[in-house]
Amino acid sequence: MAAPSVSESAITASLLFAIGIGRTPKRESPELSADLQDTVTKMLQDQGAAAQITQAIEAVRAGRDAVAADPSLSLSAQKYGQLRSQFLAAQDAAPGRGRNVWPVGASTILKRASGSWSAALQNVGLAASSRTTPTGFGTARFSEEQFRAALRDFTADGARAGFTTSYQSYVDWRKLEQQGGRTDLPSGPSIRNTYGSWSAALEQDGVPPGTPEPGRTEPGD
Repeated sequence: MAAPSVSESAITASLLFAIGIGRTPKRESPELSADLQDTVTKMLQDQGAAAQITQAIEAVRAGRDAVAADPSLSLSAQKYGQLRSQFLAAQDAAPGRGRNVWPVGASTILKRASGSWSAALQNVGLAASSRTTPTGFGTARFSEEQFRAALRDFTADGARAGFTTSYQSYVDWRKLEQQGGRTDLPSGPSIRNTYGSWSAALEQDGVPPGTPEPGRTEPGD
C-alpha cells in the first residue's frame, strides 16, 4: 500500500529540524505550533522512534528560533540528506510499509516544491540555497513593510471574499497570488517565524480572527 501524502507541516518541521540540530532553543521561545508538534510526534511514533521525539521537537524549535534570528540561514540538499541519514541511523526500528519517514526525504521535498530546492527553503522562511556561491546565502529578504503589506492585502481580500484569516487561508491565498505573478509575499512559515506565531502576526496589525460568510469558501477551494 502506498504511503499517504506528506503534509506541509512534516516538510516544514523536517527542514527546521536540520537547521536546529546542534542548537539549543531559546529559553523564552514559545512552544511549537500544535500542527508541527503533533506531526513530528505521530510520525516518529509510527516509525518506532518514540524515544527521539523530545530531541526532534527541541531541534525543530531551535531551528525555528535560528531562522527568526537570522533569515539568511540556508541549507543544501546534500547537507540535509546527511543530517537526515544520521538521525534515522540512530533509530532502533524502521517504519512499516505504507508509512512515511520523518524527517522527510529530500526527493519528496523537491517534488512538493516543483523540483526547486531553493523554493522549498523559501517556503519555510529560509534563504535560497545556491551551488554557485560557497555560503549558500544570497537572496533578498522581505522588509518589515512587506510583511505588513502582505497581511493587509490578505485580510482585505478575505473581507471582500468572505474567507477566514487563518494560517491555512493565508497559505492558500499566497499560492493563488503567486500564480498571478506576485513575488512580494512572504511565506506563511516566514511570517510565523518573524512574529512568533500566526495569531501574533495578526494582532500586530490589529486583525481579529475572521469567519467566512455563509456560502463562501476558503481560497483555493
